[in-house]
Amino acid sequence: MRVADQQMFNTLLGNLQRSRLQMLTSQEQISSQKRVNRPEDDPSSYGQIVLDKSALSQTAQWLRNIDFGTSRVNAADQALGQVQNLITRVRELTIQASSDTTSAEGRQSIAKEVRQLQRQLVQLGNTEVAGQAVFGGTKTDVSPFVIASGDTVTYQGNAESQSIAVGENQTVQILVPGSSIFTGATTNIFDSIRDLLTAMESNDRSGIQAGIGDLDLATAQISDVQGTVGALANRLQVTHDALDTATLTISKAISDNQDADLATAISQLSLQQVAVRAASQSFSKIFDASLLNYLP
Repeated sequence: MRVADQQMFNTLLGNLQRSRLQMLTSQEQISSQKRVNRPEDDPSSYGQIVLDKSALSQTAQWLRNIDFGTSRVNAADQALGQVQNLITRVRELTIQASSDTTSAEGRQSIAKEVRQLQRQLVQLGNTEVAGQAVFGGTKTDVSPFVIASGDTVTYQGNAESQSIAVGENQTVQILVPGSSIFTGATTNIFDSIRDLLTAMESNDRSGIQAGIGDLDLATAQISDVQGTVGALANRLQVTHDALDTATLTISKAISDNQDADLATAISQLSLQQVAVRAASQSFSKIFDASLLNYLP
């Protein structure tokens, strides 16, 4: 083969190989619907895609944290609403028991219903989500409240609050410990009901009347906690909405850098197929069949 022929052969071979490589690239883009599949496709875009995917993964984790926290905040809110209803009922019974027209036997009967309501309050204090106590502080593996002898209720949790990560160096409290709710700063609700039961069963009208004031304090205490829980729920929702927006923004950035323009890729593939056919035909016209055997 002459030098000129060899040079032409190398040129045509190089064009054919490039066209084939470009055709394979277009085929891959069409099948994967991605313009960038590996670093060499576009080093700058690939690096940004890696960073954005990492950010998207972290955002997804924060959203999962919020879902975890929201389930517990909602459970706490529902339980506290029921607690208020029970305290209201206990107060109604207490007013009835404090009446001078209520007999000792009547007060004994009322005490039986109040005791059942106390047990329901304990159950609400032991509310769980997915097997974890809501009002136990960070001690989620035990029932926070236990009824001991003499209608005394003891707290087995701790005074620590739970928080979750919702952003870079950002946390949100998701639970209020039971010690701040039932045995909190204003009044110990369970002790008040225990003393009320003692007064009813001993026909102590003045003790019963004093219990009304304690129940009013209990109502105010629960209301304060409900406000706190409501504020936590609102913050979680606002943060969730912001992260949803961030997720859309990051996903679009990834798509802009990574996704293929299918119309363009299909058009390029057609052109590359034409180029490959043209290069192959050039070989056929210029070189004989024996020379074509050297093609890969």
